[in-house]
Amino acid sequence: MTVPPPGAELAPVVAGFCAELAGRMPPGPPADAVRAVQERLAGRTLRIAVGGRMNAGKSTLVNALLGRRLAASAATECTTVVAWFRPGGLNRLEVRLRDGSVHRRPGGLPRDPRDLGVSADLVAEVVVEAAGLRPAGDCVLVDTPGLDSLSGLDGPALDALARADAMIYVMPHPGAGDAEALGALRAQADGRMTALNAVGVLSRIDLLGEGHGDPWPRARQVAATNAGRLAGLVDAVLPVVGLLAQTALGDDFTEPDAALVRRLAEAPAADLRRALYSGRRFLDWDGAPLTRPERQRLFGLLGVYGIDTALTAARRARAEGRPAGAAALLAEFRAASGIGAVVEHLRVRFVDAADALRSAAALGAVEAALGSGEGVPADVLRWARTRIGELRRHPELRRHELARALAAVAGQRLELDEDTAAALIALATGRTPAARLRLPAGTPPADLRRAAARAAREWRRLEDGPLRDVGRYARIAREVCEGIYFALPPSCPPPGVRAAGGRRRCGSEPGGRGGGDPRAGRGRGRPGHAGLGGGRRRHAGGGGGELALVRVHRPDHLDAADLVRRLPVPAVEGDGHLLGVADLEGRGQ
Repeated sequence: MTVPPPGAELAPVVAGFCAELAGRMPPGPPADAVRAVQERLAGRTLRIAVGGRMNAGKSTLVNALLGRRLAASAATECTTVVAWFRPGGLNRLEVRLRDGSVHRRPGGLPRDPRDLGVSADLVAEVVVEAAGLRPAGDCVLVDTPGLDSLSGLDGPALDALARADAMIYVMPHPGAGDAEALGALRAQADGRMTALNAVGVLSRIDLLGEGHGDPWPRARQVAATNAGRLAGLVDAVLPVVGLLAQTALGDDFTEPDAALVRRLAEAPAADLRRALYSGRRFLDWDGAPLTRPERQRLFGLLGVYGIDTALTAARRARAEGRPAGAAALLAEFRAASGIGAVVEHLRVRFVDAADALRSAAALGAVEAALGSGEGVPADVLRWARTRIGELRRHPELRRHELARALAAVAGQRLELDEDTAAALIALATGRTPAARLRLPAGTPPADLRRAAARAAREWRRLEDGPLRDVGRYARIAREVCEGIYFALPPSCPPPGVRAAGGRRRCGSEPGGRGGGDPRAGRGRGRPGHAGLGGGRRRHAGGGGGELALVRVHRPDHLDAADLVRRLPVPAVEGDGHLLGVADLEGRGQ
């Protein structure tokens, strides 16, 4: 099986592996689970779970991301069954029961699960299809029940988390229980939900503090504090006004609602300030220019903060001599809600990285299906684990191997100092080589290479240390740094490193080696031995910290996969040899 080079799609290769594995396995649940993974990879859609504690605003955020009010939302927990939302040609609801049967009906998800036509206790999950949905890109969203239900998450909810490729963790008012709840969700998702594929959202920032005034200064502060507290568990914590976001991206706010805002803006400013101190005062306002049902509608769509935002926009439009129509107000709502930053983060962090996320999730699901190996022939199990190991050596999947390290850092089970923990998190979650090395955007490639080489040596020191768990993750981190190094354009060798004849050469020149030329060190080990060719290399008074590729002879009695497992470095086969990494400071690997 060929591992795709960096930049090529991983999911088709992983799907091919699943197909081959399923064909080798005897009939039974493990083979069925592997086939299910293969079927999921056949589509190109990312699956994003939305989780959190009860009454966290999950369904409201789902509606905002869908651009339509499809998920049931209210002041109390409404989501009691798992609900998948995906684009479709027709508006229809599919009710999947625990006994495997499926009921289909037109329309959307009812507010009350009792209206599904069957007892909610018999429902495993529902699938809602709606025409024209484009939820934050090419993805499917799944709304899960709140974690604080009496029995925790049941089987269908756990299964939904296990089938998701990424997760949005929703917090209305962050507290000490969120780290525990998020850790529980991560554990229930087979440990796969970490900062690599999870993001936190503060869903009701308009209610922070006293619930009136501009919430954004405090919201940014709270988000930054909780991003640090949840480091390793989520990639970022993003603030949003959930109710206003749901209205901003939906189709409920229309021209008649804009007319209500314009009428309300005619009221005396002092009266409006008093009325908008709280939602209750607004609804109970005697002498208001709007009827109580009209005030209830605006409050249900916008909340106090949204109404204040609408009034400010309406007054500004009136002063500028232009109408404050529905389209103009919706644009104001989008900006004031913060949903634009959430959508952009999901697009860049999840949707654009869908291939790696889906592939990593698929390999994790296959490993879970294989489990202890019971019922799987030993030779098939051995073959499968070898192939999984080979696939995981791809640079993007290698980064995902750090997921358990991130979870251990978050749970304070990995003994790392603060700076090393931050370096590990950046290496796993950074979207560019510069970000992974904690360098500014636009850092020149030569500086990136030097930084990657230095980082690889630092991780190597930890790898050789006395702490076994630290050493295991440090090895992966070191290999990721080496991958960054060799993916960058070669540069001139460090001072003191000269080619034959005494002339310094760049790695791009024939015979160059300091820049990491893959042809450096072609020397072969003795026949029948797995050894590094060419011996050790040392600087002739250098200190630039370069790395180079060396060729490792593959003896006839070892296949490539066996030798790859024995090498503590990333390796690829070519012309009967494997390429390993050597440190020019004198440490061959």
